[in-house]
Amino acid sequence: MKRYVRALVFPMFVLLGACHAFRDEAPVVLRGRLVLEVEPNPIQAVAVGEDLYEMTFDIIMREEGGVAVSIEDFTVEAVAFRTVTVQSQTFPSSFITERGYPASIEAGKYLRFSFTKRWHLASRILLSGASARVRARTRDTNGFRGEALVRVDVKIRNNMPP
Repeated sequence: MKRYVRALVFPMFVLLGACHAFRDEAPVVLRGRLVLEVEPNPIQAVAVGEDLYEMTFDIIMREEGGVAVSIEDFTVEAVAFRTVTVQSQTFPSSFITERGYPASIEAGKYLRFSFTKRWHLASRILLSGASARVRARTRDTNGFRGEALVRVDVKIRNNMPP
């Protein structure tokens, strides 16, 4: 009988000692994380004047970090040659709310709004390797700042008569 008691007591002490060796883990504070998408992809830029182009697309802002985020502002940039920014404009969060959309996105939810931008481009050469970048700056409900970026190609559609 003493053998059985020893056989049971020893593993219990080992188990208790092993459990005591583990350190308590501090809880991780979640951060809101915004993911951007643009539809259609690629964006169609339509020539509406000699050097004027119009792009109409939807910006989809999806929260995937588990914490609600507020949009502070967002920037849309026209890019030529895949790297050279030729036009840029930053819009405050009021740009979204003035169109009837909320400027905050709950955890796991998304916001989709239509966007139309007209830009003058001084030369057709700037259309080579054209793309657009959309960047959004956010703050989550825990106070953490974040930034999301998406780049999408732009295809030129010429509606002007020759």
